Amino acid sequence: MAVDSYGNTPCWFVLNYVGNSPDRNSAQKIITRFNETKGTDLRLFAPTYVVREEKDGKYRMKTVKLAFHYVFVNGTFDDIKSLCTQQNGFSFLINHSSKERYATISDAEMQHFKNIARAYENCLPYFPLDDIDLEEGDLVEVVNGDFPGLIGTFMPKAKSNSGNIVLMVYNNIGTIAYNIKASDVRVLEFAKQSTRANDQIDAFVPHLLAALNHYKNEQPLPKPLAAKLVVFCQRMEIARLNNNKLNAKLQALLYAGNTILGNIQTAERQREKFNKLKPAISNPWTLA
Repeated sequence: MAVDSYGNTPCWFVLNYVGNSPDRNSAQKIITRFNETKGTDLRLFAPTYVVREEKDGKYRMKTVKLAFHYVFVNGTFDDIKSLCTQQNGFSFLINHSSKERYATISDAEMQHFKNIARAYENCLPYFPLDDIDLEEGDLVEVVNGDFPGLIGTFMPKAKSNSGNIVLMVYNNIGTIAYNIKASDVRVLEFAKQSTRANDQIDAFVPHLLAALNHYKNEQPLPKPLAAKLVVFCQRMEIARLNNNKLNAKLQALLYAGNTILGNIQTAERQREKFNKLKPAISNPWTLA
């Protein structure tokens, strides 16, 4: 993106800030003074970066210093450029991995960062991504708990029903939301080469068959069984699968599950999706 193509629409720029003052609020004071002098409306998000440490079975957040002092400033390109040309410690972060010259992030990403920071008392947990392959995790959206609407990469914890959601901030540095229950997220896209979609679908089939038996005999669903249907349908409703045969099977299960739960409109949408994918099924058992 050419420099002048940023236009007059405010957006979030990732900046370096190396202040000369030990005052923790020095960046905000500079932004406030700049706005008053220039008549601008720049907004600053400069959380404390912390790491989570475990000691004697207890967790605590410890402030860390990073090699780069990232802050986020919202404003038009011209106003941000004017800010960075002054000798105040602010400077652009050059983006070497994109057509855009300067690093920016979207409003949605910024809201995710703010929500995580708010949950951790205005601290943004620092997470180095050097040893993490984000492609190994599923892209998910949190639907319950402390972070509703949060979208990121879900890294499940071994032998646990929870995991951590990782978001990349910039340049191999991420932030993280800890201990998110697997039942509180819905899958947007499964990881490449992942077998979890197959595993979750196969594990659900016996529960669905039991529920169908209750449904056929006009018996109310036991609460534990109903909960399994609700969680599966919620988690898998908008999951993206690259395999049409597996996706057709998923849509059939979702159609049946939502029909039993009384979600008729949702069930009809799943049935329409299944009918479109049905020609991909060649196995008569799967078709049945």
